[in-house]
Amino acid sequence: MLTGHSDFIAQWALTDPSRIALSEVETGRTLRYGQLNERAWRLVHALAAQGVQPGDRVALIARNGIETFELVVACLRLGAAFTPLNWRLAVPELADIVDRCHPKALVYDQASREAAGALLETRQGTRGVALGEPARAGDHRYEDLLQRASATPDFQCRGPEQLAMLLYTSGTTGKPKGVMVPHRQVFWNAVNTVFACDLNPNDRVLAFLPLFHTGGLNCLATPTLYRGGTVVLMGGFDPVLSLKVIEQQRITATVAVPTMYHMLLDAGVDTHDLSSVHTWLSGGAAAPEPLLDAWLDRGFTFRQGYGMTEVGPNCFSLPPHMIHLKRGTVGQPILHAQAAVFDEADRMLGVGEVGELRLAGPHVCQGYWDDPENSHAANPDGWFRTGDYAQFDAQGFFRISGRKKDMFISGGENVYPAEIENVVLGFEGVDEVAVVGEADAKWGEVGVAVIVPRPGRPVDLAALEAHCRGSLAKFKVPKRFVLADGALPKNASG
Repeated sequence: MLTGHSDFIAQWALTDPSRIALSEVETGRTLRYGQLNERAWRLVHALAAQGVQPGDRVALIARNGIETFELVVACLRLGAAFTPLNWRLAVPELADIVDRCHPKALVYDQASREAAGALLETRQGTRGVALGEPARAGDHRYEDLLQRASATPDFQCRGPEQLAMLLYTSGTTGKPKGVMVPHRQVFWNAVNTVFACDLNPNDRVLAFLPLFHTGGLNCLATPTLYRGGTVVLMGGFDPVLSLKVIEQQRITATVAVPTMYHMLLDAGVDTHDLSSVHTWLSGGAAAPEPLLDAWLDRGFTFRQGYGMTEVGPNCFSLPPHMIHLKRGTVGQPILHAQAAVFDEADRMLGVGEVGELRLAGPHVCQGYWDDPENSHAANPDGWFRTGDYAQFDAQGFFRISGRKKDMFISGGENVYPAEIENVVLGFEGVDEVAVVGEADAKWGEVGVAVIVPRPGRPVDLAALEAHCRGSLAKFKVPKRFVLADGALPKNASG
C-alpha cells in the first residue's frame, strides 16, 4: 500500500520481518511481519483475480482472527474498502447492508457459513470466499486462493482520500449507516493513538472487542501494527481467560466497554499479576464513577475514552499523571484534532458551558455511504456534529454530559440522564441503570430510572431515592424507579 502515508506493514517487514505482528489465543497461531506482508500481497493478487478493483468493497463476516488483518492490509494496498459485517445480526439485517454496499467479494468463516450462503444465493455479483468449508459449490477457499497467487509486490499510489474501510455503525439512531473511512483517517488515528498511549514496538495489545466495530479494529489494533507492536487476538470476550492471557503473555494495553470491566473485576483482578499493563482504555459508553474508583483505587492506569466510528475513533487523551486530578473527564483533544462546544445557534461556547461537542481534523470520515443528506447534516462546515453534549474546563479537559437526544426538560431545566445514572450506579446493589424522560402534565417531562440489580443483591428503591436526593438537585431526581427483569439492551459498542 503506497499511500500518501506509506505502507507501514511493508516497512516493518523490511526492517524487522521476524517480529510477531499477530497471534491468536485460542489456536496459538502467530504471524510475523514478514509473513503478514507476503500473505497480504498474495491476497491482493487473489482478490484482483476475482475481479476486485480499486473502489470496490470486500465484505467479511467472521469472528476475530488473523485473516481480518490480512484483508485490511490487502484492501489498503488494492484500493478496495474493507467492509466487516456484524455477525450477530440476523440474515435479513445483513442482507439490507449487503444490498446497500454491493460488495464484490464476501469472505466468511465456518460459523457464518449458513448466513453467507443465504446472502450469496441471490447476489450473483458477489464472489464467495470461505475461511472454512464453502457454503456453495462455486465459492473459493481462502487458503487455496492465497497459495495460487503471486507474492510479488505491486505498489501503486493510493491517495489519502481513497476509501480504506466502510464501517457500519451500531445503529443507536436507527438503521446502521456506512461510515466512509479514507486512508487519511486510518493513518492519522494511528499517529494520534501512538502519541496518546505512548505505543512502541514492544507493546502487546489484547483485542477481544469484535473487529466489525471500530473500537476493536481501530482503537488500539491498527495503531499497534502501525507502531510495529503485537496484536493478541481473542475470538470473543471471556473475563477469566482475558485475565489469564494478560498475566501470562504480559499484555501492555487493552480496550473494553464498561460492562466488560465490571466482569473483569468480578473474575478476580486482584488474584492476577497485571503489572505489565500501562493502558486500560474504556470506551463505547461512559464509565460510571464507581467503576472508575474500583480501577483507579487499585493503581491501574484506567482511561475513559471517547470516540466515534466517524471520527478517529480516538479523539481525546487523558495523560496518566492527570487521571486522578481530572477523574471523570475524557481528557484533552488528541494531538492532531480539534474539539469545541457549540450552542443551538452554532455559536462556539466557552469554559464550563454545556453544548454540542463538535470535532475537526484529519481523523474525520468522508461521510456516509450513499447518503449525501446525512453526510452534509453531520458535517456541513468542517465541524463534525457528534450529537453529544459536553463542556470543558480552563485547562481544556472535556467532560461528556450525554446524548443530545437523551436530554429532557423538566420544569424548564435541562436534565442529562448520564449525570443521574452515575449517581444511581454508586448505590449498593445496582448493576445497570438507564434514565429516560417521560411526559408529565405538571413538569413537561420527568425522569424514570430503570434499574438492573446485581445478582443476589436486592435494591431498596426507597433508600435509592433518598441516595439520589442527597446527591442531585430536586428536579433531577427520578420520579419513578423501576426494576428491570434482565440486562438492559446494548448495541455492539456497549
